[in-house]
Amino acid sequence: MRTTTSAGAAAASPRRAVSPAALAAGVLVAVASAAGVWALHRVFVLTAHGQAVDEAALTGARTRLWRLEGSAHAVLDTVSVLGVLAAVAVVAVVALAQRRVRLALAAVVLVTGSLVTTQLAKHVLLARPDLDVTYVLSNSLPSGHTTFAGAVSAAALLVAPVRLRPLAAVLGAGYTSAIGVGTLAAGWHRPSDAVAAMLVVLAWGALLAPLAGGRPSGGAGSTGRAVAGSLLVTGAAVGLTGGATALAVVSAVVPPEPTGRTWQLVAGAGGALGVGGAACGALLAMLLLQRAADRAADRAADRAAGRDAGSGAPGAAPQRAGGDPAVTGGTVTAPQPSAGPRSLE
Repeated sequence: MRTTTSAGAAAASPRRAVSPAALAAGVLVAVASAAGVWALHRVFVLTAHGQAVDEAALTGARTRLWRLEGSAHAVLDTVSVLGVLAAVAVVAVVALAQRRVRLALAAVVLVTGSLVTTQLAKHVLLARPDLDVTYVLSNSLPSGHTTFAGAVSAAALLVAPVRLRPLAAVLGAGYTSAIGVGTLAAGWHRPSDAVAAMLVVLAWGALLAPLAGGRPSGGAGSTGRAVAGSLLVTGAAVGLTGGATALAVVSAVVPPEPTGRTWQLVAGAGGALGVGGAACGALLAMLLLQRAADRAADRAADRAAGRDAGSGAPGAAPQRAGGDPAVTGGTVTAPQPSAGPRSLE
């Protein structure tokens, strides 16, 4: 009887397994994200032409969104050290409320790691040369405010219950997009700064989502995942494609200095689209990586359930060597237990 109870407990709470496929995918996404930050710095910071396009996008965004500047400042001013500590505390409490210490640690590492990486990259690792394009010479890539918004959104997605993940992903993408575009409207950051910030967050999130372990989903949230996936795919495709197209057109006509009003507006619209697309793409990638980890947990639960049935759990018919139940006088009879209980992994 004790052996059966142990088997049932093992089936109900399978060991948290790290999916090798999800882990490998996470590493690849993290490497690609780091390469993306390097490419953005190489193109939009280290070249005069790239600086001119980025500056035109910033000027165009401020011109187009100038009515939102006051609101943007009000939202951006809420990002502070106190806000960071509060966000870390909230995501940790949500994870601990689910009795998942490893998940709480992963969420805290995601937020703090992303913020520290951004500050090191901006102030130590990367530099902005004076190429006679703008008067602002200090390096601003990646954006700290966008990193905060993206990291908090990614951490919320990491700790959210399975059924609430689609909603968390969509809300996080919207919030991060608003903060990223807000930095453009306030004149604090250029589009490449905000996109680079999302790549920093994605690098940390891609590594931690599979390592945090999946939870058996049992098909939970399948409808929500489809709706959220459609929204995020559409946002990422429209934002990144539209942004890249607009900036490519501006790049073909802009001299190595900020250009006229028309092309500044085109560049500004492209920059805002690119920031929104990057936010949607990053949260979508994390959602897919978590889904891959969940599938590994579902398979582990199925294996545990199979072991439970094979060990003679209540309701499971005992099997003969040939696979048929043992029947005596029309009644199914259980075989005698073995000398020692089976070892359950």
